[in-house]
Amino acid sequence: MALTAEDQFNLEVLKLLLHVSWVDGAVDQAEANMLLGLGRSWTVPEVALQKLMEAVKAGRKPSEPNWDLLRPRADDVLQAARALVLADGKVQKEEIALLKSVQALLMNG
Repeated sequence: MALTAEDQFNLEVLKLLLHVSWVDGAVDQAEANMLLGLGRSWTVPEVALQKLMEAVKAGRKPSEPNWDLLRPRADDVLQAARALVLADGKVQKEEIALLKSVQALLMNG
């Protein structure tokens, strides 16, 4: 089954959020569960979600998101990334640096 444009966008946002979660070198179970739930709430097809989560379960760094698909909706993407960073109530230096990098990639290509 082919992904719709919205499904593909949401999947790329999830990839980015996995990168944000990975800033400390791993995605913990709570983060993985949150991202899985988010993907399901966005109705990303389960097969695509499970494929994305396989890398997380194996402890591998997630693949890079498709920045070209994310740029047209950069504000939405940045809002999601910021919300994830703030979710645990603690913002670390690495997270701030990553958010700046993400913003630069989204805005400047």
